Amino acid sequence: MPAKIDFSHSTEWGTISEEGQYDLPVESQLGHRFRLVDGVVEDRYDGVTDEEVKAIDAQSAADKEAAVLDDAKQALTTRIKTEAAQRIADTDWKVERARERDVLNGTTTLQDVYTERELIRQASDEAEQEVVSLETMEEITTFTW
Repeated sequence: MPAKIDFSHSTEWGTISEEGQYDLPVESQLGHRFRLVDGVVEDRYDGVTDEEVKAIDAQSAADKEAAVLDDAKQALTTRIKTEAAQRIADTDWKVERARERDVLNGTTTLQDVYTERELIRQASDEAEQEVVSLETMEEITTFTW
């Protein structure tokens, strides 16, 4: 007996069985490749085999995973930039103090504060470069700098 499909749970995804309500437009074991539109069973993957459907689905899943990973990398990079900016802002008081001391005492402590700030920028840049090389969500979620 030819396989049939039933859409008892959703018109977007069928269940294939011999007891189904509708005839399959093509031979298949993959219920997700069919949907019911105005009482007609449509094949989302017109003209391809189940093996090709599996390959298309795998590629689609990999593309979605890559997009999620890229979004997470962007968010992490933004967090690094924000944290670096805050670390630099937290040294503003040191800049003011160093200026006053340098004027009063003829010292060059302002240069030390500027060096400290530059080291924060360099560390931030290095962290951002590391983020580019991360390959999994676990690596992204456990990343620190």
